[in-house]
Amino acid sequence: MDDEQNTRAALQAVLARFIQEASLPDSVAFNFIRWYAGVTGSLAQRAKAVNTAPLVGFSGCQGSGKSTLVALMAKVMREVHGVSTVVLSLDDFYLTKAARVALAQSIHPLFATRGVPGTHDLALMNETIAALRQPPPGGSVPVPAFDKALDDRPKMVHWRQVSAPVQLILLEGWCVGLSPQQKSELEAPINPMEAEQDPSRVWRGEVNRQLATEYADLFGKLDALLLLQAPSFDAVFDWRWQQEQRLSQQFQQDHPDKPDPTMTRSEVADFILHYQRLTEHGLKTLPDRADFVWELATDRSVERMWLTEVAA
Repeated sequence: MDDEQNTRAALQAVLARFIQEASLPDSVAFNFIRWYAGVTGSLAQRAKAVNTAPLVGFSGCQGSGKSTLVALMAKVMREVHGVSTVVLSLDDFYLTKAARVALAQSIHPLFATRGVPGTHDLALMNETIAALRQPPPGGSVPVPAFDKALDDRPKMVHWRQVSAPVQLILLEGWCVGLSPQQKSELEAPINPMEAEQDPSRVWRGEVNRQLATEYADLFGKLDALLLLQAPSFDAVFDWRWQQEQRLSQQFQQDHPDKPDPTMTRSEVADFILHYQRLTEHGLKTLPDRADFVWELATDRSVERMWLTEVAA
């Protein structure tokens, strides 16, 4: 077989294993080949052509399927294209519960809830990225994790160890690549939660300041930005509730003797109000900032994909 046939056969084998291990429908293989394989191959070529691992952002609303897709992309990178790849999730760099409680006391009570800019440990993320590119003696880099069911960061002994240096770093998260809003856009509350709990605009003002400073510095280091574009904020709620149900099932399986700490449907509805402002801002602005955009339908299927002028 020629190189193209070998690559195709290797890809089919990797997809089959991933689908089986993750209990995903067979359609995942067809959709990956149709919509994502080409971009994955292009990123692999870019990574092989440089000495320092590119940092590629992957943005998508909560529940859009980005984490599964990025995991599959990374597997294809490693096993088909021979590119050592690590996935970093913005979610795994949340501040500890104690640190967020301190923010809630010193700045605004809403910072006790994880998720928005200002609730991540960006110093730790920058240190991790630097170590993955130029590792310490021994070549192993600890990468943090976050237990969403417990709403806290586990001790370092439970973090994963990654062999470094790597050739490609994929950074995924719901607000990766997001720009700050204009100050005038912060004036009116976007939902009842903001009206009742942030009447003086302290919380959303600080979130926006974080986006304009520390997060802008991080996102400015991205070598490329990929985007799963949701159809609406309403779809994001449906997807996030489905995600919470899966989290609940997994927790009950892992901890059968403990009470389930995951959220009810109404609690999820309240929870995502924290993200409505920036989610809707991202729906309007991220497509123009991304290099590759996949436009999703309400069932998460891809309706179309395009290369933006940023990447052209």
